[in-house]
Amino acid sequence: MPWLTFDGLDAQQAAFDAAVARTPEIDHFCSALDWVQPARAAFAPEAQPFVRTEPGVGTVALMQIEVTGGRAVAPLEAGWGLAAPFAGPDAEGLMALLDAMLAEAEPAAHGVFLSGIVRGGALWTAALRRFGRRYRLGLGPPCDRRVADLAGGVDGFLGRRSAKFRAELRRAWRKAEAEGFRHQYLTRVADPAALFTRVMALEGASWKGLSGQGVNEGAAREFYRLMMPRLARRNALRAALITRDGQDVAFCVGGLFGPTYRGLQVSFDDRFRAFAPGNLAQFAMIQGLCREGVGVYDLGTDMPYKHRWSEPGLQTVTLSLVPSPGGWWARV
Repeated sequence: MPWLTFDGLDAQQAAFDAAVARTPEIDHFCSALDWVQPARAAFAPEAQPFVRTEPGVGTVALMQIEVTGGRAVAPLEAGWGLAAPFAGPDAEGLMALLDAMLAEAEPAAHGVFLSGIVRGGALWTAALRRFGRRYRLGLGPPCDRRVADLAGGVDGFLGRRSAKFRAELRRAWRKAEAEGFRHQYLTRVADPAALFTRVMALEGASWKGLSGQGVNEGAAREFYRLMMPRLARRNALRAALITRDGQDVAFCVGGLFGPTYRGLQVSFDDRFRAFAPGNLAQFAMIQGLCREGVGVYDLGTDMPYKHRWSEPGLQTVTLSLVPSPGGWWARV
């Protein structure tokens, strides 16, 4: 089985993403290539590939990074711990493939990090069975997502929200329309670079951008610059824009994977804060998704403001493996 380069992995995107879709108990959007390849290029540009595909089993997609004292193996998206580095439904076979890869690695890995795994699930169980007696096993903190069920369309979504939330959202929507705010829902984005420029300008004018916490600078900006064209190429990029008198006020942008929309960023020009433009962009996106028949809105990593919009979603953990005779079962 030959080792794959990052470009070689991209050449297999259709097959890889189809295998991701068949992998149970993982975050499908964040394990697919449109997420992990931009993350790797933006946040770990010096990383080396640690990728193999075995016919009939699937793909293990990791990278080698330099750490204190040697080299570690980590998921292509290692910062948020959302991506699972496995594509395929055969958990035991994938762990056997990873085991073979580690045995052949030169130099040997000082540690292995496997994120995006459900504790107690098939991948977890296969990893403990395969590696538990030869590695010290460590466990990272849980990573919780929030998701909104869009079954039943807009009325169904609103019916699952509180009465106070519904009233406030409808009041804000009516006020905005009376004040000249307009919304646009974009599906087929012919010029993702132009859309990227618009959303980054808004991010820079937001409270996040003004305080130096926005995604309009540094590696985070590069991540989105690389991701948006990839999503657009497979007609998966979605955006909702709020404007007033031709001026951009707010945006909500994300992408589709199967029946799920994954939100990426919501932001607004801070000068319009009194109109709750972020909520307007979110609601415009939900209306558009419901018209398309999208069933789930994945809002990503749990944050308090998302609770009003959503329900609890997938919880995953990161499992670390450090070579050590005798294992370390008790730590997990």
